[in-house]
Amino acid sequence: MLIGRRLITSLLASLLLLWTMAPHAMAGPVSCGAGKSLVNGRCAVTVAVAGGGSGTRGSSKSHSSPAASCEFYGKPIACRQGQSWWSNARQCYIEFVSPQPAKSDPTWMGHTTGAVYGCYLPRNGGGNKMYWFWSASAPAGPDPATLARRALAAMNLTAIRIGMVPEPRPGSVGIIGMPVWLWVDQPDSRTWGPITRSASAAGASVTATAKVSKVVWSMGDGTTVVCLGPGTVYQDRFGRSPSPSCGHVYEEQGTYTVQATSYWTVSWRGMGASGTIPLQLSRSIQVIEGEIQVIVTSGDR
Repeated sequence: MLIGRRLITSLLASLLLLWTMAPHAMAGPVSCGAGKSLVNGRCAVTVAVAGGGSGTRGSSKSHSSPAASCEFYGKPIACRQGQSWWSNARQCYIEFVSPQPAKSDPTWMGHTTGAVYGCYLPRNGGGNKMYWFWSASAPAGPDPATLARRALAAMNLTAIRIGMVPEPRPGSVGIIGMPVWLWVDQPDSRTWGPITRSASAAGASVTATAKVSKVVWSMGDGTTVVCLGPGTVYQDRFGRSPSPSCGHVYEEQGTYTVQATSYWTVSWRGMGASGTIPLQLSRSIQVIEGEIQVIVTSGDR
């Protein structure tokens, strides 16, 4: 008599086992994000400046490299020398005098605000001081946007560490139709913020604070997921529930490249000016999605 039917579910069991394994963070290649270029290991950025400097207060200004050329009687010269900066107008290096002379010093010319600066010839082992002079503001001095970029560089920001279930590691396979969990793994000041740094030159200082405003996940299947927070870390007890804060579902099997781009807002203030530096940092990984196959066989007993 015909009898005998076996339902083979080993594949189902193995796939579900992979799904419920502990979460794993995967570090991948880092890029600067859309519209940015990697130059000498750094992301090229544009700085918008409002107020201060030579611009009209409240207006918007764009600062970018390279800086203006510096010339000493028609010949190129370094724009900076130690804590000094070159002045084409005065044909000397300008430096904030520290400590400042007493207000009774004739250099102040009767002023009680502003500061005294020194004018120095290019140095070849000596100071080559020419004269001191008073100025209401730093003459052709440190660019606040440049100091802001220096403060940003001191933060050593990096792309987020990707947390994801199914795990983005060799041998791990997700199941199509099942929830994918996405999160920022072990966020810290360098991957999520906030972080604050300052940069100074010639007695002037600029302070910048950076933090991530959102993470945009490109899932590799044409879908983009925007998460305003770091997401929820998956735990075994959540089972097959969808992520409450940042997730996705794949509908077709395949190998997908997932890219997480963190959008930073860097706000800075100093020297009577303020501005922001938009910055994007990305990291990518690969994930495999498969489907459950049930094999049914029959035979004679």
